[in-house]
Amino acid sequence: MSRVKLAGKELLGLMCVLLLSPSAWAQQASGIAGVVKDTSGAVLPGVTVEAASPALIEKVRSVITDGEGRYNIVDLRPGTYAVAFTLAGFSTLKREGIALTSGFTATVNADLRVGTLEETVTVTGEAPLVDTQNVRQQNVISESILNALPSGAKNFNALTILVPGLVGQTDVGGLGAVQSASAAPATYHGKTGGKWTFDSMGIENLQGTGNASYVMNQAMIEETTVQTGGAGADTEIAAVTINGIPKQGGNAFTGQVLGTFGNKGMQSSNLDDFLRGRGLDNVNRLRHIYDVTGALGGPIKQDRVWFYTSVRVFDVESEVAGIFNNLTPHTPFYTKGTEPAIRLESYESYATRVTWQVSGKNKIGLFADLQPRCDCRRPGNLAPEAQTVYDFWPEGLYQGNWTMPVTNRLLLEAGASMMQSHYTNPPPGGATLGPNDISILESQTQLRYGAPNTLRFFTDSHRFAQRFALSYVTGSHTFKTGVYQQEGVQDSEPYLNQAIAYTFNFGKPTTITQDAGPYLTRNRLNADLGIYAQDQWAIDRLTLNYGVRFEYVRQSVLSQHVDATRWLPARDFGPVSDVPNWKDLEPRLGVAYDLFGNGKTALKASLGRYVGTTAVEIAAANNPITTSVNSINRSWDDTSFGPGDPRTGNFVADCDLTNFAKNGECGKTNNDNFGKNDPKATQWSPDVTRGFGVRPYFWEYSVELQQQLRTGLSLNAGYYHNWAGNFTVTDNLLWDRTDFSPYCITAPKDPRLANGGGYQVCGLYDISEDKFSSAQNLVSPASTFGRQKKVNDYLSAGFNARLGKNARFGGGLDTGRGVTDNCFVVDSPQQQLLTIDGVLNCHVVAGWAANLQIKLNGSYSLPYDFVVSGVFQNIAGQPILANYTATTGEILPSLGRNLAGATKTVTVPLIVSNTLFEDRRNQLDLRLGKRFPMGPRRHLQVNLDLYNAMNSNSITLRNNAYGGSFGTPLSVLDGRMLQVSGNVTF
Repeated sequence: MSRVKLAGKELLGLMCVLLLSPSAWAQQASGIAGVVKDTSGAVLPGVTVEAASPALIEKVRSVITDGEGRYNIVDLRPGTYAVAFTLAGFSTLKREGIALTSGFTATVNADLRVGTLEETVTVTGEAPLVDTQNVRQQNVISESILNALPSGAKNFNALTILVPGLVGQTDVGGLGAVQSASAAPATYHGKTGGKWTFDSMGIENLQGTGNASYVMNQAMIEETTVQTGGAGADTEIAAVTINGIPKQGGNAFTGQVLGTFGNKGMQSSNLDDFLRGRGLDNVNRLRHIYDVTGALGGPIKQDRVWFYTSVRVFDVESEVAGIFNNLTPHTPFYTKGTEPAIRLESYESYATRVTWQVSGKNKIGLFADLQPRCDCRRPGNLAPEAQTVYDFWPEGLYQGNWTMPVTNRLLLEAGASMMQSHYTNPPPGGATLGPNDISILESQTQLRYGAPNTLRFFTDSHRFAQRFALSYVTGSHTFKTGVYQQEGVQDSEPYLNQAIAYTFNFGKPTTITQDAGPYLTRNRLNADLGIYAQDQWAIDRLTLNYGVRFEYVRQSVLSQHVDATRWLPARDFGPVSDVPNWKDLEPRLGVAYDLFGNGKTALKASLGRYVGTTAVEIAAANNPITTSVNSINRSWDDTSFGPGDPRTGNFVADCDLTNFAKNGECGKTNNDNFGKNDPKATQWSPDVTRGFGVRPYFWEYSVELQQQLRTGLSLNAGYYHNWAGNFTVTDNLLWDRTDFSPYCITAPKDPRLANGGGYQVCGLYDISEDKFSSAQNLVSPASTFGRQKKVNDYLSAGFNARLGKNARFGGGLDTGRGVTDNCFVVDSPQQQLLTIDGVLNCHVVAGWAANLQIKLNGSYSLPYDFVVSGVFQNIAGQPILANYTATTGEILPSLGRNLAGATKTVTVPLIVSNTLFEDRRNQLDLRLGKRFPMGPRRHLQVNLDLYNAMNSNSITLRNNAYGGSFGTPLSVLDGRMLQVSGNVTF
């Protein structure tokens, strides 16, 4: 360690509406801009500038230079362009080989010499690598890059390892599965709450911010942009936004077939004596992985209708470290077997996009992707019969888009999208849900067995989006205004088998939990609206970007009926509105300066205020079902009948569970309001749910220098600073700081603790006995109590090198320092005064070393059509915490009394966050490929991919509960794995 559900007719009708509606993608569109002069240096107005590319179904886009000789062609797709400059009295100049990536504006200047129009001068120069107009911070990852590198399942994890600063899930060769449906895209520079988009339209479900059950089929994607900051007013957030730019086909038929395979015999074990000494007796092991994709695109009608379609089938099965089968299922016992628990995920994609040039100016794009998917076993500290299953169907994405360049200066674009997410949580394969299949938690190991803790009859979690924008473009000036609206549906019906669960301690029953389910919750995202105006002016070498965005969010809860359940009668709940109802105004400013006027060096700065993405978390928290008492706990003494009584130790709750008073061996319920509104439920203050400027936000500014050193080589370096605001806290209105008494404990002596342990942990507080059960919680602004802050400072440097046809390299270094501080009192003084070894626990610093990342990637062509490539990353190890369960006996001497309430223990942190870490993680993935030409436009490439080539066993999850299993690894990096992959392109 080191310090430092829609019915079929409804779905069909909605699909028709969506596919006949438009959707904009210009947020990530590219452009070409520049200045045209004569050979004397005088600017030339009235020059016709045409950009032509096979990527354009309309073939050519044209504009006229303005009075300052400037031109700006926007709304271009990624591809390679030729730009022609024509003016009477001058020779025509043609620049070829202008490569555009998504969101990039290439500076292409021209000097025209006197001559005739029949004379054409063709120049093939170096493609611009520096965007001297936009301040958007993003990485563009093309399909060719992913195909060249050992990128496993080509999922989001494959993108994470290519972008310095991104913090995502660990993955070895696709064993991290296609894509987690429960995790935000990533964390970047301390910013969380990222967003998934496809064709620049949101595709998350409504289960939580950043959740995405839809999985992008990489074969349908031409490029993927990872935007990390510097967003203009036309963009919602400045946290990480992952956007897929779809392929649209072309005038020639093209396609590909890709395949990847690996099995158990192709993976090494990285279990060694170090891990065994830490208490880990097995590691994750692959059983099989395969990923087969076919894609085809081309013309339905030349220059008028194009298509691109793909089918993908993915399946991965692996053994989960540390968890084994239960030899005694359908009993109250877990008996560890020898068969490892299994993780299993399968995914299918049936996607098609059609692009239709309806007329000379009107273009429509239609897209649909149907996705049966199953997270058939999701790992965790769960016995196989208790694992969570997510069965996604029907699932899919449906979009349409329309663009219309009314003139060479006026562009209209609009669109709509639906992301459909419907899933169930059935019992895992092979498991039953009989009366003996009770969900049991063993408190000492935190292992759950018997049955899953939560099942669902269904969950609908759909997102809808619409967009309209108008752009007015001249050579020097670009103005854009538009509106982006989203809505969402979240209906969910969870339940617990037999409506009951148990907790054991060392195999002895201690607690019964009774559940109110099943019940249907109905939450809505009524509006997530953004109205914006964005302006851009080019003044000599300076480009000024400024704009403002108005944000409006409203969520609600529908009326709800709950049928009678095992323990409760039927119930009805009224609707709730405006939870929240937020309005915000977001200024954005950016400046880009072409330092030397040659388009090769740009100094950029940006400043902006941003709010986060939204699901329906706040509506869900205010749902009257959620704020009811939906579960109760009762103490359970299975030995209370005494020796000789057959009921003693029979692991059956021999009591009337419909009688909530003490009955038999079961104690009295801990809450008398089971099924009713909970008077202790947390309420939300209007000060945080309604109004202007009360929504959580952050400000960010950055300064960057971008330099093209030579043909194909560019560098980028920057400083990034952000800070958050409008924090909230939960305040118990019935408590005051005077109701708490202080105490200390002494940390155990242990070399695994800071300074060997033995230090004092003070500033701990316990509520008084007479106030223990009183609660009236209110979510309030943190500013009512003190100043809370979250501030991040980061430095980053990266490079991108394409050295001829044989070599491509990229990567960089990223590091920073984050400070969070909530050193003020809400209820308990402990929040402000808790000290661990003399260090305040309310002031947490994540240092430069903890945030340091080094990421490198590259490919190199060898003789005889061999190619080698690799990806390397060095990132911080897992944080080390120690959560110690202190008993009343330990605390009594300092506190002077027993802990309040029936609880006889309290959890105490022994390590300050972000001060101790596991060893840093090094991961190297390698590929050796061989190309076999099969014709002028066809070839086969066969690859041997070696993931985690150094067989690192870095700890990726650890047990942070201080006790007998403290520090035991719960998972490590998957061992070295060989995969065979290949692709045929034509």
